[in-house]
Amino acid sequence: MQFMPKTVLLWSAIALGAAAWATTVSVAPPAGAVCRLPAELEWKSNPRVHGLQTAVLAGDPRAAGPYAQRIKFPPHFRLEPHSHPNEARMVTVLSGTLYFAYGTKFDESQLKRLPPGSFFTEPKDVPHYAMTGEKGVVLELHAIGPDGTNYVKEK
Repeated sequence: MQFMPKTVLLWSAIALGAAAWATTVSVAPPAGAVCRLPAELEWKSNPRVHGLQTAVLAGDPRAAGPYAQRIKFPPHFRLEPHSHPNEARMVTVLSGTLYFAYGTKFDESQLKRLPPGSFFTEPKDVPHYAMTGEKGVVLELHAIGPDGTNYVKEK
């Protein structure tokens, strides 16, 4: 009967040691792989749009090729009509509620309410606009660069 408790103690000690070792060993991702926690994102202010922040997840929006980034809008933010010259812009609303529409003139009556989980595209050179409400909004954008923004000039 004494053999059994010692065996249980030994296996328990081995299991605890293995768990402690596993939490201290960090395996680096392979070349080209990206694995980030939300707290590891580096948010940068957009110098062209006051209040807007972006965090690049993968790739480079300024270069040719695919990229992914997060975009953070503050509460009560209005984004004037604009378009993008790049292809395949696909956007998911991660948090908050975005009000979004396509068109060359900001028309609040045309805005569609997009809660978290909503998805939309921004076709090449197609003007669109947006605003936020009481809370800020975080979007995730996947696109092919190089990126750019062209604001619609009022006539």
